[in-house]
Amino acid sequence: MGGTGACNSLLSNDVVPVPSGPPRKVEVEAVNSTAVKVSWRSPVPNKQHGQIRGYQVHYVRMENGEPKGQPMLKDIMLADAQVNRVFYEMIIAGLQPETTYSFTVTAYTTKGDGARSKPKLISTTGAVPGKPRLVISHTQMNTALIQWHPPVDTFGPLQGYRLKFGRKDMDTLTIMEFSEKEDHFTATDIHKGASYVFRLSARNKVGFGEEMVKEISVPEEVPSGFPQNLHSESSTSTSVQLTWQMPLLAERNGIITKYTVLYRDINVAYQPVELPVVPADTTVTLSGLKPDTTYDVKVRAHTSKGPGPYSPSVQFRTLPVDQGR
Repeated sequence: MGGTGACNSLLSNDVVPVPSGPPRKVEVEAVNSTAVKVSWRSPVPNKQHGQIRGYQVHYVRMENGEPKGQPMLKDIMLADAQVNRVFYEMIIAGLQPETTYSFTVTAYTTKGDGARSKPKLISTTGAVPGKPRLVISHTQMNTALIQWHPPVDTFGPLQGYRLKFGRKDMDTLTIMEFSEKEDHFTATDIHKGASYVFRLSARNKVGFGEEMVKEISVPEEVPSGFPQNLHSESSTSTSVQLTWQMPLLAERNGIITKYTVLYRDINVAYQPVELPVVPADTTVTLSGLKPDTTYDVKVRAHTSKGPGPYSPSVQFRTLPVDQGR
């Protein structure tokens, strides 16, 4: 009997010192054209045979159902804080696009590698093109010439380009698509004093690739347009509250820093009053006016470069003095 016990002891310690069960629930999914994510769970506890110290992911390229080339290996050694975890995952990068690979996972103890999981096959996706080369040239006529060249890496024939562009301070971008033969476009309505972003990507049969991003800033100038919709909100016998809107976006030519209101009694031709509005609010109250008097008012906007044109004159009349007082 003693010999049998010794034999059992020898089997349990030396013949099965490594995990006899493979990692469970092995899953592989494509991340992109050159990487996949491998995830798994630890072997069932009664088949671990000791403390698992790490895992190895084995993978090999497949062609026509047969391994091709050298098998590869990625090792994940567990820190002490990780040894009791159940779920693990690893990103395997540096793969070939549109290629099939076979993956297996093994656990190991200090005694060696355990049983391998069943092979899992996965194909990487096709690669999208690299970034196109992009050149932006601003012209003086409120336009920008956009020119591009194909990416160095196209991963198959190109099928076209997509351009997104617009002011950086606006939420929406204009989106345009071009054929693979086109290589330039002239954007109009490029406003002075604004910054623009241009995003260009190339497309092959898989889809659009990474965007090449360029920005330009157009120098400020004085406004070329005047404030809009000047009108009176309310009035008393000695004051008028005025409101207006900013010049049209295309005519601001920069950041509006202040407004100037010019007003005069229509019966006094040569004594206008100039009132600066700083910061650039779009409302102001004219006070100290004469009762029951008509005033001629106009307003202009300023950028850091100076003032733009005045708006057309608008006339307002103060109320008469209340006779009952």
